[in-house]
Amino acid sequence: MKFSSIVCFAGGDWWYHHPHSYNHLMVEFSKERKVLYVNSLPVGIGVGGGKKGFFRKVKNKLFSILRFLKKESKNLYIFTPFFIPFKKNFIILNINTFLLLFQIKLIEKILKFEDTLYWITNPNGYIFVRGTRSKRILYQIVDKVQEYKYAGSLVEDFDKNLCERASIILTPGKVIYEEKRKEYGEKVYRLKHGVDIKHFNKNVDTIPYDFPKSDKPVFTYWGSIDYKKVDYKLLKFLEKKSEEFIFLFIGKIFDFKYEDFKDSRNIFFVGEKSYSQLPSYATFSYGFIIPWDSEDPMNRHASPIKLREYLATGKPVVTTYIPEFDEFKDVIYISRDYEDFYNNLKRTLLDDDIKREERKRKIFKDGWENVYKEVNSLIRNI
Repeated sequence: MKFSSIVCFAGGDWWYHHPHSYNHLMVEFSKERKVLYVNSLPVGIGVGGGKKGFFRKVKNKLFSILRFLKKESKNLYIFTPFFIPFKKNFIILNINTFLLLFQIKLIEKILKFEDTLYWITNPNGYIFVRGTRSKRILYQIVDKVQEYKYAGSLVEDFDKNLCERASIILTPGKVIYEEKRKEYGEKVYRLKHGVDIKHFNKNVDTIPYDFPKSDKPVFTYWGSIDYKKVDYKLLKFLEKKSEEFIFLFIGKIFDFKYEDFKDSRNIFFVGEKSYSQLPSYATFSYGFIIPWDSEDPMNRHASPIKLREYLATGKPVVTTYIPEFDEFKDVIYISRDYEDFYNNLKRTLLDDDIKREERKRKIFKDGWENVYKEVNSLIRNI
């Protein structure tokens, strides 16, 4: 392999977000080479989530900046750069490019990085790329973020420029892969998500204090809870139609009228939980749901890691339809409408041990170690 160090511009903050694919991969890479994980750049930090969301983001980012540069493990360093939040201002864009170049190059020199590969996982990483002449650019597209209503017009421009500059483009979702492959040809590869199988396949003895106290089957969802990741109309339908089931939602809430369910007897929101806590909730759940809005364009381009996390438990999964789920149709319950979603919930009650093992086998080879081996073979000569 021609490079011996990696600078990863992440789409999330190491300290405040659940691990994404690039987190897991950087941990694997750090076993053999030096890695600098650069926390997400706060472009448009004030949008989404109202005042509470704004102040929470500002507080988290300030605490992250105060940590500056931290050594997480032998070869893995976490860095939060000083950066000026902006929406669309050419002067500030140039200032930010200069600031990023100065900070990253200084740290590379201090840590003795050599032959660096720049791994970009979010379009905002182009703010750095536009200032460097390096040809070692890898662009990992994990979501079609330009479809997010708060993304802003710059995101689409950044995405296009990154696709043109990158030596290789990786993406997990088949829809994005097909679109990018048509436009950018053979430098586009599909790198599917992995899963920490041991983490999600373990059983925990102690039930979480806020887990619903009921004899009814509990279906759990974890992840972002917003206008696109949870179909509000579907949830209202389930509240009235599915009184024989309990629905538990774990995650950050914004742009979603969860207060409409404060008196619900079968729908509960328990807030954010750490990655280490999720197996506890999985152990006591009967199954899982992915109630995404099927018509949302960002969802239709997505490849959710949570599906593999759910399957690692062996428990039933009921979903709405997005194209990515087609290859899992033999082990999950895909719903075409609200009534079908409810009927699928009832069908899970007929599950047996054979189906549970089928789900586990479906993602048996998707451990992050195997995904790491695959990506190594793809980027060997970059």
